[in-house]
Amino acid sequence: MQQRENREHIREGTIELQRGNSAQSSHEYPIVNISRGGLCFQSRDNYELNEVVRFNIRINQQEIIHSASGRVCYRNETAQKAPVYGLSFLDHFLDSDALRS
Repeated sequence: MQQRENREHIREGTIELQRGNSAQSSHEYPIVNISRGGLCFQSRDNYELNEVVRFNIRINQQEIIHSASGRVCYRNETAQKAPVYGLSFLDHFLDSDALRS
């Protein structure tokens, strides 16, 4: 059985997602947790499974990933909050040291 990656819970992190080629389609959402290969974010906007998006990640006011691509890999409904989505990194892995700085 494959071991799941360690996830870091994030308090001061956001992801800016861009659909298509237009910068006008860019929206920013809070990050719930993050790992080497992906993250979970909260959004009231609807994203389709397997949708590919461009993104930037900011943690504690510091940009740690710029202009990478990811694939929406899951959506979980919550009773009181906006749904959460999983995003799998396609062309970038996160160095765990970036989360500690």
